[in-house]
Amino acid sequence: MNDGLTMSGVSRVTRAKAVKLWEELTRAHGAMTAAIEKDMLPDAGMPLAWYEVLGHLTRAPQGLMRYQDLAKVAGITDSGASRRLEQMVKAGLIDRRSCPTDRRGVYAHITPAGKAGFERAHSVFLRSLDRNLSRHLDTGEAETVSAALSRLS
Repeated sequence: MNDGLTMSGVSRVTRAKAVKLWEELTRAHGAMTAAIEKDMLPDAGMPLAWYEVLGHLTRAPQGLMRYQDLAKVAGITDSGASRRLEQMVKAGLIDRRSCPTDRRGVYAHITPAGKAGFERAHSVFLRSLDRNLSRHLDTGEAETVSAALSRLS
Protein backbone atom coordinates (compact mmCIF):
# COMPACT_ATOMS: atom_id res chain seq x y z
CA MET A 1 0.00 0.00 0.00
CA ASN A 2 1.22 3.51 -0.84
CA ASP A 3 0.87 5.55 2.35
CA GLY A 4 2.66 8.58 0.93
CA LEU A 5 6.06 7.89 2.51
CA THR A 6 9.12 6.71 0.66
CA MET A 7 11.96 4.66 2.12
CA SER A 8 13.86 7.91 2.64
CA GLY A 9 11.02 9.20 4.82
CA VAL A 10 10.14 12.00 2.38
CA SER A 11 6.40 12.51 2.06
CA ARG A 12 5.02 11.85 -1.44
CA VAL A 13 1.55 12.04 -2.90
CA THR A 14 -0.55 8.92 -2.34
CA ARG A 15 -1.98 7.06 -5.32
CA ALA A 16 -5.48 8.28 -4.52
CA LYS A 17 -4.26 11.88 -4.42
CA ALA A 18 -2.24 11.34 -7.61
CA VAL A 19 -5.37 10.07 -9.40
CA LYS A 20 -7.38 13.05 -8.15
CA LEU A 21 -4.61 15.43 -9.22
CA TRP A 22 -4.44 13.83 -12.67
CA GLU A 23 -8.19 14.22 -13.10
CA GLU A 24 -8.04 17.86 -12.02
CA LEU A 25 -5.10 18.59 -14.33
CA THR A 26 -6.85 17.07 -17.35
CA ARG A 27 -10.12 18.85 -16.51
CA ALA A 28 -8.30 22.20 -16.09
CA HIS A 29 -6.34 21.68 -19.32
CA GLY A 30 -9.51 20.83 -21.21
CA ALA A 31 -11.38 23.83 -19.80
CA MET A 32 -8.53 26.26 -20.54
CA THR A 33 -8.02 24.88 -24.05
CA ALA A 34 -11.74 25.14 -24.83
CA ALA A 35 -11.95 28.69 -23.46
CA ILE A 36 -8.92 29.89 -25.42
CA GLU A 37 -10.06 28.07 -28.57
CA LYS A 38 -13.45 29.79 -28.28
CA ASP A 39 -11.65 33.16 -28.42
CA MET A 40 -9.06 32.23 -31.04
CA LEU A 41 -11.30 31.19 -33.91
CA PRO A 42 -13.54 34.27 -34.13
CA ASP A 43 -11.03 36.89 -32.92
CA ALA A 44 -7.76 35.65 -34.45
CA GLY A 45 -9.13 33.71 -37.42
CA MET A 46 -7.22 30.55 -36.59
CA PRO A 47 -7.47 27.58 -34.25
CA LEU A 48 -5.30 27.36 -31.15
CA ALA A 49 -3.29 24.50 -32.74
CA TRP A 50 -2.20 26.79 -35.60
CA TYR A 51 -1.25 29.54 -33.14
CA GLU A 52 0.94 27.04 -31.26
CA VAL A 53 2.72 25.96 -34.47
CA LEU A 54 3.31 29.60 -35.43
CA GLY A 55 4.66 30.26 -31.93
CA HIS A 56 7.21 27.46 -32.27
CA LEU A 57 8.25 28.75 -35.70
CA THR A 58 8.50 32.33 -34.44
CA ARG A 59 10.99 31.22 -31.79
CA ALA A 60 12.94 28.88 -34.12
CA PRO A 61 16.14 30.06 -35.80
CA GLN A 62 15.27 31.61 -39.17
CA GLY A 63 11.62 30.64 -38.59
CA LEU A 64 12.39 27.06 -39.71
CA MET A 65 11.61 23.69 -38.11
CA ARG A 66 11.45 20.18 -39.50
CA TYR A 67 7.93 18.78 -39.76
CA GLN A 68 8.85 15.90 -37.44
CA ASP A 69 10.23 18.29 -34.81
CA LEU A 70 7.05 20.37 -34.94
CA ALA A 71 5.04 17.19 -34.50
CA LYS A 72 7.07 16.31 -31.40
CA VAL A 73 6.68 19.70 -29.70
CA ALA A 74 3.00 19.86 -30.65
CA GLY A 75 2.40 16.38 -29.24
CA ILE A 76 0.88 14.97 -32.43
CA THR A 77 1.77 12.22 -34.87
CA ASP A 78 3.92 12.90 -37.92
CA SER A 79 0.90 12.34 -40.17
CA GLY A 80 -1.21 14.66 -38.01
CA ALA A 81 1.49 17.30 -38.31
CA SER A 82 1.61 16.86 -42.08
CA ARG A 83 -2.15 17.43 -42.37
CA ARG A 84 -2.09 20.45 -40.05
CA LEU A 85 0.92 21.99 -41.75
CA GLU A 86 -0.50 21.46 -45.23
CA GLN A 87 -3.64 23.35 -44.14
CA MET A 88 -1.41 26.14 -42.91
CA VAL A 89 0.51 26.17 -46.22
CA LYS A 90 -2.81 26.57 -48.07
CA ALA A 91 -3.71 29.44 -45.71
CA GLY A 92 -0.38 31.14 -46.56
CA LEU A 93 0.89 31.10 -42.95
CA ILE A 94 3.85 28.83 -43.62
CA ASP A 95 5.67 27.44 -46.62
CA ARG A 96 7.45 24.15 -47.21
CA ARG A 97 11.19 24.08 -47.63
CA SER A 98 13.27 21.10 -48.64
CA CYS A 99 16.20 20.09 -46.51
CA PRO A 100 19.42 20.66 -48.49
CA THR A 101 21.19 17.73 -46.80
CA ASP A 102 18.30 15.19 -46.70
CA ARG A 103 15.95 14.88 -49.68
CA ARG A 104 13.29 13.33 -47.45
CA GLY A 105 13.50 16.14 -44.89
CA VAL A 106 10.89 18.88 -45.05
CA TYR A 107 10.94 22.14 -43.12
CA ALA A 108 8.09 24.43 -42.22
CA HIS A 109 8.96 28.11 -42.58
CA ILE A 110 6.84 30.95 -41.24
CA THR A 111 5.79 33.47 -43.90
CA PRO A 112 5.24 37.21 -43.41
CA ALA A 113 1.48 36.46 -43.33
CA GLY A 114 2.19 33.84 -40.67
CA LYS A 115 4.14 36.35 -38.58
CA ALA A 116 1.29 38.87 -38.83
CA GLY A 117 -1.24 36.15 -38.02
CA PHE A 118 0.78 35.06 -35.01
CA GLU A 119 0.98 38.63 -33.67
CA ARG A 120 -2.80 39.06 -34.02
CA ALA A 121 -3.44 35.65 -32.45
CA HIS A 122 -0.93 36.28 -29.65
CA SER A 123 -2.83 39.34 -28.44
CA VAL A 124 -6.06 37.28 -28.45
CA PHE A 125 -4.27 34.48 -26.58
CA LEU A 126 -2.98 36.88 -23.91
CA ARG A 127 -6.42 38.46 -23.38
CA SER A 128 -7.95 35.01 -23.13
CA LEU A 129 -5.32 33.91 -20.59
CA ASP A 130 -6.05 37.00 -18.51
CA ARG A 131 -9.78 36.30 -18.52
CA ASN A 132 -9.70 32.51 -18.16
CA LEU A 133 -6.59 31.78 -16.06
CA SER A 134 -4.85 34.76 -14.47
CA ARG A 135 -7.90 36.13 -12.69
CA HIS A 136 -8.43 32.80 -10.91
CA LEU A 137 -4.98 32.61 -9.29
CA ASP A 138 -2.96 34.95 -7.14
CA THR A 139 0.79 35.29 -7.72
CA GLY A 140 1.77 32.82 -4.99
CA GLU A 141 -0.62 30.16 -6.27
CA ALA A 142 0.61 30.60 -9.84
CA GLU A 143 4.24 30.27 -8.74
CA THR A 144 3.49 27.14 -6.68
CA VAL A 145 1.60 25.45 -9.52
CA SER A 146 4.26 26.44 -12.04
CA ALA A 147 7.09 25.11 -9.86
CA ALA A 148 5.29 21.81 -9.29
CA LEU A 149 4.45 21.35 -12.97
CA SER A 150 8.00 22.16 -14.07
CA ARG A 151 9.25 19.18 -12.08
CA LEU A 152 6.97 16.88 -14.10
CA SER A 153 8.43 17.67 -17.50
